[in-house]
Amino acid sequence: MLTRLPQFAGSFYPEEPQILEGMINDYLEKATVEKIKSKLKALIVPHAGYIYSGPIAAYGYKAIHPFSYKTVILLGPSHNFYVEGFVASPFEKWFTPLKETESLTLKDFSLLKNNNLIKESDEIHQLEHSLEVQLPFLQIVLKDFKIFPILVGEVDILKGAEILNYFLDNLDKETLLIISSDLSHYLKYEEAIKQDKVTIDAILDLDLERFLEYGDACGKVPIALLIALAKKHNLKAKLLKASNSGETAGFKDQVVGYASIVFY
Repeated sequence: MLTRLPQFAGSFYPEEPQILEGMINDYLEKATVEKIKSKLKALIVPHAGYIYSGPIAAYGYKAIHPFSYKTVILLGPSHNFYVEGFVASPFEKWFTPLKETESLTLKDFSLLKNNNLIKESDEIHQLEHSLEVQLPFLQIVLKDFKIFPILVGEVDILKGAEILNYFLDNLDKETLLIISSDLSHYLKYEEAIKQDKVTIDAILDLDLERFLEYGDACGKVPIALLIALAKKHNLKAKLLKASNSGETAGFKDQVVGYASIVFY
């Protein structure tokens, strides 16, 4: 059985379990989220070091806390390798300092096995932080769930959205999609606020063309796939919180933008 040990504990988030759990619970307690009665289908949450983006990610995770999910599809960009299409994880267990979580692989999805848009790679997933940093939050707010981690690269948006549609059409109602993405990178504080508003407004309007032309996000492709999927399923998007590293734990001369957005 292939297992993935945490690679970014001690850098992106604390490696001591009690400190990590306390930090996440503190972020969740401080996040004020208006209750959404409809069950959430998808989230966009950031993936930087916790001191930078954790307070914003907490809004999304607090919103899903009242609900239960059996499967969480994690999608994010690859920061270290050029990727075409989708790269699934072959690891059957993912560990964090908190606990272990069972991970599904391509063998669990018979209809995806022979799809040339998706492959598996332990090397690409081993060195990537964008999905790992989501797992401790999930382990705090959910019970009895499995993950299916996917890194997304260059792909035709409509063809890629068909693969994501598979999960909504063929899995049970207990499936959640999480898109791991930061927004603008290294702009000055005032410029970042303007750019991130353009990006967020396009997402909230489900305007795929506007988002692709003017949006700025490291997870641009997976977000675009979610927008296409949301339009197909008549989902609504709601912004819970937007901020940047200049407001959380960094300087304002170069900031990274973050947002928690839910789809229902």
